[in-house]
Amino acid sequence: MVVVAGVRSRGLWRWAVVVSAAVLVLGVPVVVTAVTEPTGTVEATGLRERVVRSADVPYQGVSVVQGALPLPELPKLEDVSRLLTGVTTVRSWYRSPDRWRFDVVSTAGERDTYRTPDGEFVWDYGADQVTRLVGTAPVRLPRAGDLLPPDLARRLLATASGDVVTALDARSVAGRRADGLRLVPADPATTIGQVDVWADSGTGVPLRVEVTPRGAARPILVTAFDRFTPGPPDDGVLVPDVGRSSGYAVVEAPDIAGALGFLGGDPPQTSLAGRPLREADGAGVRGVGVYGTGLSSFVALPVPRDVGAQAADAGAKAGGGDVTVPNGRIVSLSVSPLSVVIARSAVARRWYLLVGMVDTSVLRTAATELIALPRRGR
Repeated sequence: MVVVAGVRSRGLWRWAVVVSAAVLVLGVPVVVTAVTEPTGTVEATGLRERVVRSADVPYQGVSVVQGALPLPELPKLEDVSRLLTGVTTVRSWYRSPDRWRFDVVSTAGERDTYRTPDGEFVWDYGADQVTRLVGTAPVRLPRAGDLLPPDLARRLLATASGDVVTALDARSVAGRRADGLRLVPADPATTIGQVDVWADSGTGVPLRVEVTPRGAARPILVTAFDRFTPGPPDDGVLVPDVGRSSGYAVVEAPDIAGALGFLGGDPPQTSLAGRPLREADGAGVRGVGVYGTGLSSFVALPVPRDVGAQAADAGAKAGGGDVTVPNGRIVSLSVSPLSVVIARSAVARRWYLLVGMVDTSVLRTAATELIALPRRGR
């Protein structure tokens, strides 16, 4: 569980951004170089279908992910901070949705994550320990495996299933021909301008993904394979070697409810800012709601009074808009491509945090509706 008392006010605001972005399960990285070799185009809708169906295609490879969200190292969330702000190299072996492995190697050591029919295992080289994760987290903090090109591309295309895609010229990625498509969100309120995906021509497995904010000249997310080999990996690399470690532990699968465990409140509203509730208690915490569809969805959640007050003050000092309204206070800030609003309800005596890849005006409208709600009995 995150101990908020130890976080400085400015860090607390950014901590709120990281955790809430995790609720949306979208990490935000950047720019990996690759050689562009236009070699024609393919039909975009068919390619999109191949990408979505590629979850059963085995492969192995090495990917590079870079992050550029302006966030500091945060207590208890250092791994998430580094993933969203730095360069991460990820080795991966994938046989099926329930048989895979990815390794993250850094100056701090090596950390391997395995998925087997028996569950998930993590081997920490530095601690010399294998940990078995029991149970399934409803929504967990982002990890490097979520930003592998296949995982990220499938998630984004599925999330924005109603948006139109167009074809891009093919290019060479990891020495293989990759066919391209571009998704441009139809909702003008989203801060995402386009998502570009290049998938292996032979298998349909995504090899490179770029996400560019609306109005930006360069992508704020690019994750791509440096090496890619289609076909199933050896069985041996997909099984954790418990015997090689001096330590073994069994723990409950960590989820974002652990980071937000001090939260909780009334059931979320059925709609906010004209956008329907998509998922209630999405983080395993009562009162959390995810609203809207596609890449213009946002999350709204209650926060404790001291956390809300500190975050609002920190956001205002960081240059965010700070407005006193008849029913309370609304502070808004943009950390591209995320928009963040902290709102205080004078009526219900409650604080709310709203975060999404949407224009701040959408979140301010939603916050205005929230803070006008009457206080519910206990």
